[in-house]
Amino acid sequence: MEKQLTLPELDNLKEVDELVKSEIESLRQFIENEPTRRRDAEIERMQTLPAPDEILTVRREKEFFDRLSKGELRNEHRHQATNGVLFVFLSVSILATCLWIYRLLP
Repeated sequence: MEKQLTLPELDNLKEVDELVKSEIESLRQFIENEPTRRRDAEIERMQTLPAPDEILTVRREKEFFDRLSKGELRNEHRHQATNGVLFVFLSVSILATCLWIYRLLP
């Protein structure tokens, strides 16, 4: 035997049906419009110039890497690492000297 739906249950089903149809329509709109929106956003991103500081930095890096060979780049990295270690030793020695002077003061 089939159950008879009452009037409030039918109204509830109609509301659910309308919600489902509206969700389907919004998804359909999303599917239709999303590729165009993303393409427009990508075109806008490509047409927008970066900040002037960034342009100068990129140009300077490009010129730097164009001038140097791989061996020169390795040498440059080695020199920077050596200078970093020397900077740490200098900082530690200055700090140790300051602490030594502080302890000598009465």
